[in-house]
Amino acid sequence: MVKELIREIIEETVINSNTDTEYRQPLVGFANTDDKDFKRLKEIITSEYKLPTDILSNAKTVIAFFIPFAKEVIEANDNQTGCALEWAIAYDETNELISEICIRLQEELEEVGIKVGWQSATHNFDEERLISFWSHRSVAKICGLGDFGLNRMLITEQGSAGRYGSLVIDHYLTPSAKFTETPCLYYQDGSCGVCVERCPTEALTKEEFDRQLCYKFVLKNNEMFQKKLKNFDGIFDVCGKCQIASCAFGIPK
Repeated sequence: MVKELIREIIEETVINSNTDTEYRQPLVGFANTDDKDFKRLKEIITSEYKLPTDILSNAKTVIAFFIPFAKEVIEANDNQTGCALEWAIAYDETNELISEICIRLQEELEEVGIKVGWQSATHNFDEERLISFWSHRSVAKICGLGDFGLNRMLITEQGSAGRYGSLVIDHYLTPSAKFTETPCLYYQDGSCGVCVERCPTEALTKEEFDRQLCYKFVLKNNEMFQKKLKNFDGIFDVCGKCQIASCAFGIPK
């Protein structure tokens, strides 16, 4: 019953969103807070990385959801040399939509006695080290929504082009099954790598990812879009070229 309520709220909020951006069917996944992969993130990312109980002391379940962009948004960014205006707007509007979903979930779940804690959809990271203290993508992987590809993005059944949100609750829900095989064609047999070819700065290679170089580039895009999108009160540090490869719409075949 609680799972169904959560899915209904997320899907309904996305369908009724008052945004210029359109979306495809959202995905929702669940994980137990005692899943060992949460503690592994403290080793992989930073010792300062938050555990679910740092967000909500009595947390029992973590919820992650993915809001995939509509085909038109992805194609707009695919058809332009630089980052498309539609992609920048989608980034800003979807961050607001994620906050709206979390607020609504918090209100409705607390009405049935379930406490909720959550983190903002973006800019909850160390801007010098470029390390997130609560990665929604990493949480989504643990919640069974997908697995990371060469592009450092999560590849889900709805692809990698979209935005993630997550919450923790003090109510136990059965965890979702995790991916057992990589959906990334490059990791499978080396047959892809389009995301590397699409990277405009060469920050992404088959060997590594230069996050500092990537961040400098998206900050330049932010300056450009701040001038173009003055009617939006947002931050547009975006690019998205690595998200519009063969895994943009789903698991590549």
